[in-house]
Amino acid sequence: MLLLCKSIAVEAYTVSAAAELSTGGGHTTTEVAVQLRQLYATKASSAKASTQEQVQLFYTLVDFVPVWTTDAGPTENAQTALNLLSKAQQYGLKAADYETASLQLLLDSLQTAPAQLQQRLKVETRLTAALLRFSQHLSHGRIQDSTIRPSRVTESDIINVAVHLNQALQSNNFEQHMLLAQPNSRSYVRLLWTWQRLLESDTVAARKMSLSVALNLERLRWEPRADSIYLVVNIPAYSLQVVRGPQVVRSHRVVVGKAATPTPELYSAVNFFQTAPEWRMPHSIATKEVLPRLKRDPRYLSSRNLRLYDRAGERVNASRVNWKVVTSSEFPYQIRQAPSSRNALGNVVFRFPNPYEVFLHDTPDRELFDANTRALSHGCIRVQHAWALARFLVERDAGKAGSSRVEKMSDSLNEGETRYFGLYASVPLTIRYQTCEAEGNKLRQLPDIYGLDKVLAEAWNNVPGHQSGVVVSR
Repeated sequence: MLLLCKSIAVEAYTVSAAAELSTGGGHTTTEVAVQLRQLYATKASSAKASTQEQVQLFYTLVDFVPVWTTDAGPTENAQTALNLLSKAQQYGLKAADYETASLQLLLDSLQTAPAQLQQRLKVETRLTAALLRFSQHLSHGRIQDSTIRPSRVTESDIINVAVHLNQALQSNNFEQHMLLAQPNSRSYVRLLWTWQRLLESDTVAARKMSLSVALNLERLRWEPRADSIYLVVNIPAYSLQVVRGPQVVRSHRVVVGKAATPTPELYSAVNFFQTAPEWRMPHSIATKEVLPRLKRDPRYLSSRNLRLYDRAGERVNASRVNWKVVTSSEFPYQIRQAPSSRNALGNVVFRFPNPYEVFLHDTPDRELFDANTRALSHGCIRVQHAWALARFLVERDAGKAGSSRVEKMSDSLNEGETRYFGLYASVPLTIRYQTCEAEGNKLRQLPDIYGLDKVLAEAWNNVPGHQSGVVVSR
Protein backbone atom coordinates (compact mmCIF):
# COMPACT_ATOMS: atom_id res chain seq x y z
CA MET A 1 0.00 0.00 0.00
CA LEU A 2 1.27 3.38 -0.97
CA LEU A 3 1.84 6.18 1.52
CA LEU A 4 3.06 9.63 0.51
CA CYS A 5 3.05 12.18 3.28
CA LYS A 6 3.86 15.26 1.28
CA SER A 7 1.66 17.04 -1.23
CA ILE A 8 0.77 15.04 -4.30
CA ALA A 9 1.31 18.07 -6.48
CA VAL A 10 4.55 18.04 -8.43
CA GLU A 11 6.77 20.93 -7.42
CA ALA A 12 7.58 23.46 -10.11
CA TYR A 13 10.88 22.83 -11.80
CA THR A 14 12.52 25.24 -14.23
CA VAL A 15 15.23 24.14 -16.58
CA SER A 16 18.38 26.17 -16.05
CA ALA A 17 19.67 28.48 -18.72
CA ALA A 18 22.39 25.97 -19.52
CA ALA A 19 19.75 23.43 -20.46
CA GLU A 20 17.48 25.69 -22.52
CA LEU A 21 15.63 23.82 -25.21
CA SER A 22 16.18 24.26 -28.89
CA THR A 23 13.27 24.74 -31.25
CA GLY A 24 14.67 23.04 -34.34
CA GLY A 25 13.45 19.86 -36.04
CA GLY A 26 12.88 16.46 -34.47
CA HIS A 27 15.16 15.43 -31.65
CA THR A 28 16.68 12.04 -30.97
CA THR A 29 16.11 9.84 -27.98
CA THR A 30 19.70 10.51 -26.93
CA GLU A 31 19.03 14.25 -26.75
CA VAL A 32 15.89 13.66 -24.70
CA ALA A 33 17.83 11.41 -22.32
CA VAL A 34 20.47 14.11 -21.86
CA GLN A 35 17.81 16.65 -20.94
CA LEU A 36 16.10 14.22 -18.56
CA ARG A 37 19.42 13.59 -16.84
CA GLN A 38 19.96 17.32 -16.42
CA LEU A 39 16.43 17.76 -15.08
CA TYR A 40 16.53 14.85 -12.65
CA ALA A 41 20.15 14.23 -11.75
CA THR A 42 19.36 14.38 -8.01
CA LYS A 43 18.10 10.99 -6.94
CA ALA A 44 15.22 10.63 -4.49
CA SER A 45 14.94 7.38 -2.58
CA SER A 46 12.11 7.73 -0.09
CA ALA A 47 8.69 6.23 -0.71
CA LYS A 48 7.37 9.25 1.18
CA ALA A 49 8.92 11.70 -1.27
CA SER A 50 6.91 14.30 -3.16
CA THR A 51 5.73 13.51 -6.66
CA GLN A 52 8.52 15.67 -8.13
CA GLU A 53 11.07 13.59 -6.23
CA GLN A 54 9.34 10.40 -7.31
CA VAL A 55 9.64 11.52 -10.95
CA GLN A 56 13.35 12.00 -10.30
CA LEU A 57 13.61 8.52 -8.79
CA PHE A 58 11.70 6.96 -11.68
CA TYR A 59 14.04 8.38 -14.31
CA THR A 60 17.01 7.34 -12.22
CA LEU A 61 15.67 3.78 -12.23
CA VAL A 62 15.39 3.77 -16.03
CA ASP A 63 18.78 5.48 -16.42
CA PHE A 64 17.04 8.60 -17.81
CA VAL A 65 16.01 6.81 -20.99
CA PRO A 66 12.69 8.19 -22.30
CA VAL A 67 9.96 5.59 -21.83
CA TRP A 68 6.89 7.23 -23.40
CA THR A 69 8.39 8.67 -26.58
CA THR A 70 10.70 7.52 -29.38
CA ASP A 71 12.17 9.25 -32.41
CA ALA A 72 9.12 7.98 -34.32
CA GLY A 73 6.51 9.19 -31.84
CA PRO A 74 4.78 8.00 -28.65
CA THR A 75 5.28 4.42 -27.50
CA GLU A 76 2.47 1.87 -27.32
CA ASN A 77 2.72 1.98 -23.52
CA ALA A 78 2.16 5.75 -23.61
CA GLN A 79 -1.28 5.37 -25.17
CA THR A 80 -2.06 2.39 -22.93
CA ALA A 81 -1.14 4.46 -19.89
CA LEU A 82 -3.25 7.42 -21.02
CA ASN A 83 -6.20 5.13 -21.73
CA LEU A 84 -5.94 3.84 -18.16
CA LEU A 85 -5.92 7.38 -16.75
CA SER A 86 -8.95 8.23 -18.87
CA LYS A 87 -10.87 5.41 -17.14
CA ALA A 88 -10.34 6.97 -13.71
CA GLN A 89 -14.11 7.18 -13.06
CA GLN A 90 -14.29 3.39 -13.15
CA TYR A 91 -12.10 3.42 -10.05
CA GLY A 92 -13.96 6.21 -8.27
CA LEU A 93 -11.36 8.82 -9.26
CA LYS A 94 -11.30 11.94 -11.45
CA ALA A 95 -9.68 11.88 -14.89
CA ALA A 96 -9.14 15.64 -14.62
CA ASP A 97 -6.60 15.00 -11.85
CA TYR A 98 -4.32 13.41 -14.43
CA GLU A 99 -4.37 15.96 -17.28
CA THR A 100 -5.81 13.38 -19.65
CA ALA A 101 -7.14 15.88 -22.21
CA SER A 102 -3.92 17.90 -22.53
CA LEU A 103 -1.79 14.75 -22.50
CA GLN A 104 -3.83 13.29 -25.36
CA LEU A 105 -3.22 16.45 -27.38
CA LEU A 106 0.51 16.15 -26.71
CA LEU A 107 0.57 12.51 -27.81
CA ASP A 108 -1.39 13.35 -30.95
CA SER A 109 1.03 16.17 -31.78
CA LEU A 110 3.96 13.74 -31.67
CA GLN A 111 2.28 11.60 -34.32
CA THR A 112 1.59 14.39 -36.80
CA ALA A 113 4.87 16.33 -36.92
CA PRO A 114 8.58 15.97 -36.10
CA ALA A 115 8.80 15.97 -32.33
CA GLN A 116 10.27 19.03 -30.70
CA LEU A 117 12.46 18.37 -27.71
CA GLN A 118 10.14 20.44 -25.55
CA GLN A 119 7.13 18.33 -26.58
CA ARG A 120 8.88 15.07 -25.84
CA LEU A 121 10.02 16.28 -22.44
CA LYS A 122 6.49 17.42 -21.62
CA VAL A 123 5.11 14.01 -22.50
CA GLU A 124 7.79 12.23 -20.49
CA THR A 125 7.52 14.32 -17.34
CA ARG A 126 3.79 14.99 -17.31
CA LEU A 127 2.68 11.47 -18.15
CA THR A 128 5.07 10.07 -15.55
CA ALA A 129 3.81 12.51 -12.91
CA ALA A 130 0.18 11.71 -13.77
CA LEU A 131 0.78 7.97 -13.46
CA LEU A 132 2.55 8.37 -10.13
CA ARG A 133 -0.33 10.51 -8.88
CA PHE A 134 -2.83 7.93 -10.14
CA SER A 135 -0.97 5.14 -8.32
CA GLN A 136 -1.04 7.14 -5.11
CA HIS A 137 -4.74 7.89 -5.40
CA LEU A 138 -5.57 4.32 -6.38
CA SER A 139 -3.60 2.86 -3.52
CA HIS A 140 -3.83 5.34 -0.68
CA GLY A 141 -6.50 7.87 -1.64
CA ARG A 142 -6.70 11.47 -2.81
CA ILE A 143 -7.25 13.10 0.57
CA GLN A 144 -4.18 13.63 2.74
CA ASP A 145 -5.83 15.67 5.53
CA SER A 146 -4.98 13.86 8.78
CA THR A 147 -7.97 15.44 10.54
CA ILE A 148 -10.31 13.52 8.22
CA ARG A 149 -8.61 10.19 7.66
CA PRO A 150 -7.61 7.81 10.48
CA SER A 151 -3.93 7.57 11.28
CA ARG A 152 -2.18 4.61 9.68
CA VAL A 153 1.56 4.54 9.10
CA THR A 154 3.42 1.23 8.98
CA GLU A 155 6.49 0.35 6.96
CA SER A 156 4.79 -2.70 5.44
CA ASP A 157 2.15 -0.43 3.89
CA ILE A 158 4.59 1.82 2.05
CA ILE A 159 5.01 1.17 -1.66
CA ASN A 160 7.32 3.31 -3.71
CA VAL A 161 5.21 4.44 -6.66
CA ALA A 162 8.26 5.09 -8.83
CA VAL A 163 9.38 1.49 -8.37
CA HIS A 164 5.81 0.30 -8.99
CA LEU A 165 5.61 2.23 -12.27
CA ASN A 166 8.97 0.86 -13.41
CA GLN A 167 7.81 -2.67 -12.63
CA ALA A 168 4.61 -2.09 -14.61
CA LEU A 169 6.65 -1.11 -17.66
CA GLN A 170 8.68 -4.30 -17.36
CA SER A 171 5.62 -6.52 -16.91
CA ASN A 172 3.71 -8.37 -19.61
CA ASN A 173 0.56 -6.35 -18.91
CA PHE A 174 1.11 -2.69 -18.02
CA GLU A 175 -2.47 -1.86 -17.01
CA GLN A 176 -2.94 -5.01 -14.96
CA HIS A 177 0.25 -4.38 -13.01
CA MET A 178 -0.64 -0.73 -12.36
CA LEU A 179 -3.96 -1.83 -10.86
CA LEU A 180 -2.15 -4.06 -8.36
CA ALA A 181 -1.66 -0.89 -6.30
CA GLN A 182 -5.30 -1.14 -5.23
CA PRO A 183 -6.39 -2.45 -1.81
CA ASN A 184 -7.05 -6.17 -1.51
CA SER A 185 -9.80 -6.10 1.11
CA ARG A 186 -13.01 -7.96 0.37
CA SER A 187 -15.12 -4.81 0.83
CA TYR A 188 -13.02 -2.82 -1.65
CA VAL A 189 -12.98 -5.53 -4.30
CA ARG A 190 -16.75 -6.10 -4.09
CA LEU A 191 -17.65 -2.39 -4.03
CA LEU A 192 -15.42 -1.69 -7.03
CA TRP A 193 -16.75 -4.65 -9.01
CA THR A 194 -20.38 -3.72 -8.31
CA TRP A 195 -19.73 -0.08 -9.21
CA GLN A 196 -18.14 -1.01 -12.54
CA ARG A 197 -21.07 -3.30 -13.41
CA LEU A 198 -23.49 -0.44 -12.62
CA LEU A 199 -21.52 1.93 -14.87
CA GLU A 200 -21.89 -0.53 -17.72
CA SER A 201 -25.61 -1.17 -17.27
CA ASP A 202 -27.31 1.91 -15.80
CA THR A 203 -25.65 5.28 -16.31
CA VAL A 204 -28.53 7.17 -14.65
CA ALA A 205 -28.23 5.17 -11.42
CA ALA A 206 -24.45 5.40 -11.64
CA ARG A 207 -24.58 9.20 -11.76
CA LYS A 208 -26.74 9.23 -8.62
CA MET A 209 -24.35 6.93 -6.77
CA SER A 210 -21.04 8.21 -8.13
CA LEU A 211 -20.10 10.52 -5.24
CA SER A 212 -21.07 8.01 -2.56
CA VAL A 213 -19.07 5.27 -4.28
CA ALA A 214 -16.06 7.56 -4.70
CA LEU A 215 -16.11 8.59 -1.03
CA ASN A 216 -16.32 5.02 0.21
CA LEU A 217 -13.65 3.67 -2.14
CA GLU A 218 -11.52 6.52 -0.78
CA ARG A 219 -12.17 5.38 2.80
CA LEU A 220 -11.27 1.80 1.95
CA ARG A 221 -7.99 2.98 0.40
CA TRP A 222 -6.95 4.44 3.73
CA GLU A 223 -6.91 1.02 5.35
CA PRO A 224 -3.90 -1.27 5.82
CA ARG A 225 -3.42 -4.15 3.43
CA ALA A 226 -5.82 -6.95 4.37
CA ASP A 227 -4.42 -10.04 6.12
CA SER A 228 -5.52 -13.60 5.41
CA ILE A 229 -8.02 -13.32 8.28
CA TYR A 230 -9.25 -10.19 10.05
CA LEU A 231 -12.12 -8.61 11.95
CA VAL A 232 -13.95 -5.63 10.51
CA VAL A 233 -16.59 -3.50 12.19
CA ASN A 234 -18.59 -1.26 9.88
CA ILE A 235 -20.17 1.40 12.08
CA PRO A 236 -23.10 2.45 9.81
CA ALA A 237 -23.93 -1.22 9.10
CA TYR A 238 -23.97 -2.08 12.83
CA SER A 239 -22.02 -5.22 11.98
CA LEU A 240 -18.86 -7.13 12.82
CA GLN A 241 -17.53 -9.64 10.32
CA VAL A 242 -14.75 -12.19 10.47
CA VAL A 243 -13.25 -12.22 6.97
CA ARG A 244 -10.96 -14.91 5.61
CA GLY A 245 -9.72 -14.11 2.13
CA PRO A 246 -12.76 -13.34 -0.04
CA GLN A 247 -15.23 -14.96 2.38
CA VAL A 248 -17.14 -13.77 5.45
CA VAL A 249 -16.89 -16.69 7.88
CA ARG A 250 -18.75 -15.10 10.81
CA SER A 251 -21.12 -12.14 11.10
CA HIS A 252 -22.35 -10.47 14.29
CA ARG A 253 -24.74 -7.61 14.94
CA VAL A 254 -23.22 -4.83 17.01
CA VAL A 255 -24.23 -1.76 18.98
CA VAL A 256 -22.00 1.27 18.31
CA GLY A 257 -21.56 4.72 19.80
CA LYS A 258 -24.22 7.40 19.79
CA ALA A 259 -23.66 10.50 17.65
CA ALA A 260 -22.64 12.37 20.82
CA THR A 261 -20.16 9.62 21.79
CA PRO A 262 -19.15 8.12 18.43
CA THR A 263 -17.18 4.94 17.94
CA PRO A 264 -13.80 5.94 16.44
CA GLU A 265 -12.40 4.62 13.18
CA LEU A 266 -9.16 2.77 13.84
CA TYR A 267 -6.82 -0.04 12.84
CA SER A 268 -5.49 -2.40 15.49
CA ALA A 269 -5.38 -6.09 16.39
CA VAL A 270 -7.16 -8.17 19.03
CA ASN A 271 -4.48 -9.87 21.11
CA PHE A 272 -6.40 -11.10 24.15
CA PHE A 273 -9.80 -11.26 25.78
CA GLN A 274 -11.13 -11.54 29.32
CA THR A 275 -13.92 -13.76 30.57
CA ALA A 276 -16.07 -12.80 33.55
CA PRO A 277 -14.64 -9.27 33.35
CA GLU A 278 -14.84 -6.57 35.98
CA TRP A 279 -16.15 -3.30 34.58
CA ARG A 280 -14.32 -0.15 35.55
CA MET A 281 -16.62 2.71 34.68
CA PRO A 282 -14.96 5.42 32.57
CA HIS A 283 -14.44 8.67 34.46
CA SER A 284 -16.58 10.61 31.97
CA ILE A 285 -19.60 8.35 32.54
CA ALA A 286 -19.12 8.44 36.31
CA THR A 287 -19.02 12.23 36.49
CA LYS A 288 -21.50 13.16 33.78
CA GLU A 289 -24.17 10.51 34.27
CA VAL A 290 -23.79 8.75 37.62
CA LEU A 291 -22.78 11.65 39.88
CA PRO A 292 -26.08 13.58 39.35
CA ARG A 293 -27.98 10.39 40.26
CA LEU A 294 -25.84 9.87 43.38
CA LYS A 295 -26.64 13.39 44.51
CA ARG A 296 -30.32 12.45 44.36
CA ASP A 297 -29.96 8.93 45.76
CA PRO A 298 -26.76 7.69 47.48
CA ARG A 299 -28.10 4.12 47.16
CA TYR A 300 -27.96 4.30 43.36
CA LEU A 301 -24.73 2.26 43.16
CA SER A 302 -25.78 -0.62 45.42
CA SER A 303 -29.08 -1.01 43.58
CA ARG A 304 -27.11 -1.72 40.39
CA ASN A 305 -24.37 -3.91 41.83
CA LEU A 306 -21.83 -1.07 41.47
CA ARG A 307 -19.05 -0.47 43.98
CA LEU A 308 -17.17 2.68 44.90
CA TYR A 309 -13.38 2.80 45.41
CA ASP A 310 -11.04 5.60 46.42
CA ARG A 311 -7.79 6.48 44.67
CA ALA A 312 -5.89 4.01 46.86
CA GLY A 313 -8.14 1.20 45.66
CA GLU A 314 -9.97 0.88 48.97
CA ARG A 315 -13.69 0.24 48.90
CA VAL A 316 -15.87 3.15 50.08
CA ASN A 317 -19.42 3.08 51.44
CA ALA A 318 -21.26 5.33 48.98
CA SER A 319 -24.04 6.12 51.45
CA ARG A 320 -21.52 7.79 53.78
CA VAL A 321 -20.15 10.18 51.17
CA ASN A 322 -21.44 13.76 51.21
CA TRP A 323 -22.30 13.81 47.50
CA LYS A 324 -23.52 17.41 47.65
CA VAL A 325 -19.91 18.65 47.81
CA VAL A 326 -18.49 16.26 45.19
CA THR A 327 -18.10 17.82 41.74
CA SER A 328 -17.25 16.44 38.33
CA SER A 329 -13.88 18.22 38.43
CA GLU A 330 -13.13 16.85 41.90
CA PHE A 331 -14.29 13.24 41.78
CA PRO A 332 -11.71 11.16 43.68
CA TYR A 333 -13.40 7.82 43.13
CA GLN A 334 -13.63 4.92 40.72
CA ILE A 335 -16.82 2.96 40.17
CA ARG A 336 -16.53 -0.75 39.43
CA GLN A 337 -18.90 -3.60 38.73
CA ALA A 338 -17.96 -7.14 39.77
CA PRO A 339 -18.35 -10.06 37.34
CA SER A 340 -21.96 -11.20 37.11
CA SER A 341 -24.72 -11.94 34.64
CA ARG A 342 -25.69 -8.23 34.78
CA ASN A 343 -22.19 -6.84 34.39
CA ALA A 344 -22.17 -4.08 31.75
CA LEU A 345 -19.45 -5.94 29.80
CA GLY A 346 -21.37 -9.20 29.82
CA ASN A 347 -19.36 -12.42 29.85
CA VAL A 348 -16.40 -11.43 27.69
CA VAL A 349 -14.44 -8.37 26.58
CA PHE A 350 -11.96 -8.23 23.68
CA ARG A 351 -8.98 -5.93 24.09
CA PHE A 352 -6.82 -4.25 21.45
CA PRO A 353 -4.34 -1.35 21.56
CA ASN A 354 -5.91 2.03 20.77
CA PRO A 355 -5.72 5.59 22.12
CA TYR A 356 -9.49 5.87 22.65
CA GLU A 357 -9.89 3.20 25.37
CA VAL A 358 -12.61 1.44 23.39
CA PHE A 359 -13.07 -2.31 23.13
CA LEU A 360 -15.44 -5.02 21.92
CA HIS A 361 -17.61 -6.66 24.55
CA ASP A 362 -20.64 -8.73 25.38
CA THR A 363 -23.71 -7.16 27.02
CA PRO A 364 -26.55 -8.29 29.29
CA ASP A 365 -28.96 -6.12 27.29
CA ARG A 366 -29.23 -8.48 24.35
CA GLU A 367 -32.63 -7.21 23.26
CA LEU A 368 -30.84 -4.16 21.82
CA PHE A 369 -29.64 -6.27 18.90
CA ASP A 370 -33.24 -6.64 17.69
CA ALA A 371 -33.42 -2.93 16.82
CA ASN A 372 -32.59 -1.74 13.30
CA THR A 373 -30.84 1.40 14.56
CA ARG A 374 -28.16 0.55 17.11
CA ALA A 375 -26.11 3.70 17.74
CA LEU A 376 -26.62 3.54 21.50
CA SER A 377 -23.31 3.16 23.34
CA HIS A 378 -20.69 5.50 24.77
CA GLY A 379 -18.25 4.49 22.02
CA CYS A 380 -17.41 0.88 22.80
CA ILE A 381 -18.83 -1.87 20.60
CA ARG A 382 -21.28 -4.39 22.01
CA VAL A 383 -21.19 -7.68 20.11
CA GLN A 384 -24.07 -10.09 19.70
CA HIS A 385 -23.05 -13.70 20.44
CA ALA A 386 -19.73 -12.44 21.79
CA TRP A 387 -19.06 -15.74 23.56
CA ALA A 388 -19.27 -17.57 20.22
CA LEU A 389 -16.76 -15.10 18.77
CA ALA A 390 -14.38 -15.74 21.68
CA ARG A 391 -14.71 -19.48 21.19
CA PHE A 392 -14.02 -19.12 17.45
CA LEU A 393 -10.86 -17.10 18.11
CA VAL A 394 -9.59 -19.59 20.69
CA GLU A 395 -10.24 -22.64 18.53
CA ARG A 396 -8.64 -21.00 15.50
CA ASP A 397 -5.67 -19.86 17.56
CA ALA A 398 -5.00 -23.05 19.54
CA GLY A 399 -6.13 -25.75 17.12
CA LYS A 400 -6.69 -29.07 18.93
CA ALA A 401 -5.70 -27.46 22.22
CA GLY A 402 -8.60 -25.04 21.83
CA SER A 403 -11.12 -27.36 23.51
CA SER A 404 -9.27 -27.24 26.83
CA ARG A 405 -9.13 -23.45 26.66
CA VAL A 406 -12.88 -23.33 25.96
CA GLU A 407 -13.41 -25.40 29.13
CA LYS A 408 -11.35 -22.89 31.09
CA MET A 409 -13.51 -20.10 29.66
CA SER A 410 -16.64 -21.81 30.96
CA ASP A 411 -15.01 -22.45 34.35
CA SER A 412 -14.25 -18.74 34.60
CA LEU A 413 -17.93 -17.88 34.21
CA ASN A 414 -19.12 -20.54 36.61
CA GLU A 415 -16.65 -19.35 39.27
CA GLY A 416 -17.17 -15.64 38.60
CA GLU A 417 -13.41 -15.29 38.26
CA THR A 418 -11.85 -13.00 35.67
CA ARG A 419 -9.40 -14.82 33.41
CA TYR A 420 -7.19 -13.64 30.57
CA PHE A 421 -6.88 -15.55 27.32
CA GLY A 422 -4.04 -14.39 25.09
CA LEU A 423 -4.00 -15.18 21.38
CA TYR A 424 -0.81 -16.69 20.01
CA ALA A 425 -1.47 -14.84 16.76
CA SER A 426 -3.26 -11.51 17.14
CA VAL A 427 -6.14 -10.91 14.73
CA PRO A 428 -6.11 -7.61 12.78
CA LEU A 429 -9.10 -5.37 13.46
CA THR A 430 -10.47 -2.54 11.35
CA ILE A 431 -13.22 -0.28 12.63
CA ARG A 432 -14.43 1.60 9.58
CA TYR A 433 -17.14 4.04 8.56
CA GLN A 434 -18.47 2.84 5.21
CA THR A 435 -21.82 4.21 4.06
CA CYS A 436 -21.99 2.50 0.67
CA GLU A 437 -21.27 -1.19 0.22
CA ALA A 438 -21.97 -4.05 -2.14
CA GLU A 439 -24.83 -6.34 -1.22
CA GLY A 440 -25.22 -9.17 -3.67
CA ASN A 441 -24.89 -7.55 -7.08
CA LYS A 442 -26.28 -4.19 -5.96
CA LEU A 443 -25.04 -1.12 -4.13
CA ARG A 444 -26.47 -0.54 -0.68
CA GLN A 445 -26.61 2.93 0.85
CA LEU A 446 -26.23 2.98 4.64
CA PRO A 447 -27.28 5.74 7.06
CA ASP A 448 -24.68 8.45 7.66
CA ILE A 449 -25.22 8.23 11.42
CA TYR A 450 -22.37 10.58 12.36
CA GLY A 451 -22.76 13.01 9.44
CA LEU A 452 -19.26 12.24 8.15
CA ASP A 453 -20.18 11.95 4.47
CA LYS A 454 -20.75 15.69 4.22
CA VAL A 455 -17.35 16.43 5.76
CA LEU A 456 -15.61 13.97 3.45
CA ALA A 457 -17.48 15.22 0.37
CA GLU A 458 -16.33 18.77 1.06
CA ALA A 459 -12.72 17.63 1.39
CA TRP A 460 -13.07 15.48 -1.74
CA ASN A 461 -14.37 18.35 -3.83
CA ASN A 462 -11.69 20.71 -2.50
CA VAL A 463 -8.68 18.53 -3.33
CA PRO A 464 -6.61 20.61 -5.77
CA GLY A 465 -6.50 19.48 -9.38
CA HIS A 466 -3.46 17.96 -11.02
CA GLN A 467 -1.20 20.99 -10.39
CA SER A 468 1.54 19.13 -12.18
CA GLY A 469 3.93 22.05 -11.92
CA VAL A 470 6.40 20.47 -14.35
CA VAL A 471 8.03 23.38 -16.14
CA VAL A 472 10.39 22.43 -18.95
CA SER A 473 10.97 25.91 -20.32
CA ARG A 474 10.12 29.54 -19.83
